[in-house]
Amino acid sequence: MDLLRLFRVVNEMIFVVIGALLLWVALAGRYFFDPRQPSWLILAGVLIVWGIYTWLRARKVSAPRTRLAMRIGGSSVALVGSIMAALAWVPFAVAGLLLGVAGGVFVLRGLLSAAILAWPF
Repeated sequence: MDLLRLFRVVNEMIFVVIGALLLWVALAGRYFFDPRQPSWLILAGVLIVWGIYTWLRARKVSAPRTRLAMRIGGSSVALVGSIMAALAWVPFAVAGLLLGVAGGVFVLRGLLSAAILAWPF
């Protein structure tokens, strides 16, 4: 495995850790944030735009596995940004469920993309 592929696999493992952290926070039920703050909504908007940009940029990549991993990554970031934006309008009792879903999306993204990138050619 070359160095660039190894770096991408490690990067996807970081998303697994971030997803596990979100799942842990959701299951613990102790989150201290207000999703109606402008900074939260701006962060959600940035994640949505970043995810769409990554998804669209993937078509310029010639390697099919890297392109697929970029599409998975971009769509997962846009989906988590949408979930974060939705937290502003749902009842607080549902916030843990949505945080758990966002964590699950990141864990699945990390495992799936790492498997795609690490699979030998």
